[in-house]
Amino acid sequence: MLYVVLPVGFVLAWGITLAGRGPGRSDFWTFWLASRTVLHGGNPYPAIESLPHVADKWFAPFVYPPVAAFLLAPLAVLPYAFATVLYYAANIAAVALALRLLGVRDRRCYGLVFVAPPTLQAAGIGTISIPLLVLVAAAWRYRDRAARVGLLVGCAVTAKLFLWPVWFWLVRTRRWRAAAVAVVTSLAAVVVAWAAIGWQGLREYPTLVARMTGLEGPHGYSIYALERVFGAGNGTAARTASLVGVIAVVAVLRVWRDDQALLVALIAVSFLATPILWPHYLVLLFVPVALASPRLSWLWFAPVALWVDVEAWSHGNALRIVGELALAAVVVGVAVHRSLPPGQRAAVGTTRLRSSECLQPTGATSSVL
Repeated sequence: MLYVVLPVGFVLAWGITLAGRGPGRSDFWTFWLASRTVLHGGNPYPAIESLPHVADKWFAPFVYPPVAAFLLAPLAVLPYAFATVLYYAANIAAVALALRLLGVRDRRCYGLVFVAPPTLQAAGIGTISIPLLVLVAAAWRYRDRAARVGLLVGCAVTAKLFLWPVWFWLVRTRRWRAAAVAVVTSLAAVVVAWAAIGWQGLREYPTLVARMTGLEGPHGYSIYALERVFGAGNGTAARTASLVGVIAVVAVLRVWRDDQALLVALIAVSFLATPILWPHYLVLLFVPVALASPRLSWLWFAPVALWVDVEAWSHGNALRIVGELALAAVVVGVAVHRSLPPGQRAAVGTTRLRSSECLQPTGATSSVL
């Protein structure tokens, strides 16, 4: 029972601590305020000229498509403090739901997920990373139902654009109807939501996103942030990150055809291509972990290892950025390998063996012969 009671107690203590944060001290404040604004037909986006030259830790203006503001509108009619607690509890419950959708029944896995830094950070500051986790988990669970999986992927990509590579999972696995439903869902949601606020902020939106990338991106844990550490300009780093994403998608689609391995690899590409990557995004690593290992294994401990450094901002520290990316790469690499059919795993092993034999010194080979 300890692996259930202790995590639950820890989660409650964490939630009580975070509930004391006032307005402007969390991402949820941004969503709550934007939702109240769109309910009154207002513009939830900040004026470009109002953005600072340097971002601080609590700088979090609303930069999502207006769909996100409308989806959280039911919470916006509640007092902020009550809405914060309710959203935190909903996020914790959503984590359990995601694991159930992924077929995880081992309660020890639930205990580890509840105390992992990405989970607590995502729930604590009120981001939408955990709802995204549920959408991706549900997409896998209902992958053979075209309308459902298309709707789920469309909602995920619309809510957070960095998940765009996941759409190619539908295309590569020939789920044409689902892919079409995803595109129609995304376009319809964006058009309807923006029309509801009189298209306010639409013209300036690309400029706003670019400015936010330049302000917050260097403090994250992305390839873009690593480029900025070594002196790349905002535009160059952003273009390079996008190019890396496109190349990675093409490579993944050429190399893997297996359903599970493809989804896992494309989630990794999402981390690779986004110019802004915060630690709470890594809550999505539990999709690869759960698919590769439905029962407790060392993979479940990998995200928990992020307690070694729980700083939300990298502050341009290359070692921190590389460490976080390396951990994600190891988890995804193992998950992809375990997702492959036995025949393909054997082929990978044979290829590695032949490569090592080719690298063996000639003298050593002749002495054996």
